[in-house]
Amino acid sequence: MDGLELLKKQEELLQEGVPHAVVTLVETEGTARTHGKMLVLADGGIYGTVGGGAGERLAIRDAVQLLEQGKNAVRSYQLESPLSAAGKACGGSLTVFIESCPDTRPHLVMVGGGHVGLALIRAAKLAGFAVTLADTRGEQEIGQAIAAADRFLPLENFGSALAAQKLPAGAYYVVATYSHATDGEALGGVLQHTDAAYVGMIGSRRKIEALYEKLMAAGVTEKQLAAVHAPIGLALGGEAPEEIAVAILAELLMTRYGKRRGEL
Repeated sequence: MDGLELLKKQEELLQEGVPHAVVTLVETEGTARTHGKMLVLADGGIYGTVGGGAGERLAIRDAVQLLEQGKNAVRSYQLESPLSAAGKACGGSLTVFIESCPDTRPHLVMVGGGHVGLALIRAAKLAGFAVTLADTRGEQEIGQAIAAADRFLPLENFGSALAAQKLPAGAYYVVATYSHATDGEALGGVLQHTDAAYVGMIGSRRKIEALYEKLMAAGVTEKQLAAVHAPIGLALGGEAPEEIAVAILAELLMTRYGKRRGEL
């Protein structure tokens, strides 16, 4: 992958909000490689190279760790070994600069891609959110919502399958599935993500009370439920999906910026 291709790939990652680290070779000694650059993803996947071999593996390891911490660093690696001394492996040393490029956008996890879900995905993206859509339905039923989201998580169910997903720390979760039963199941799954910045569920007070009773019977605590925004959104008065989406987005932004309802 040449330099231009690598720049295009990084532009693609930045536009999609994919966290990655840029590893640049800055100094070498005793090796054939004098220039190199690679992009390292959070799972260790790479684009480009800084020479391969043991030095590159060490750089990938450190890039993944630094990306998780959101830090930059200069790292040097000594590659001398008995094999390199015997001429059976590459030796020398290399120094790299590792720059973390995390996704700094707030992250919305939209659980349910129906009419309200689609409207909220579109509105949230206009407000600068990265959006992950999670649903048990597929392209045929919620194709527009899947296309509008940055990422789609197809689920086997809204309970254990949703709870097991690896999702960004500090994400904003909105539950609006296709039935009362699946809303309750989804809320139970979402509450397993204890690092959420916001959890909200759509529905009437009567529906919410009934679902809360079932969740508490299943082991969810009153403290967990007290943190849920339900009924969801600011009471703006609209009933159309787009109007409900604006009310929900307003509450997400209120939470993000540390405001209270009384200040609005």
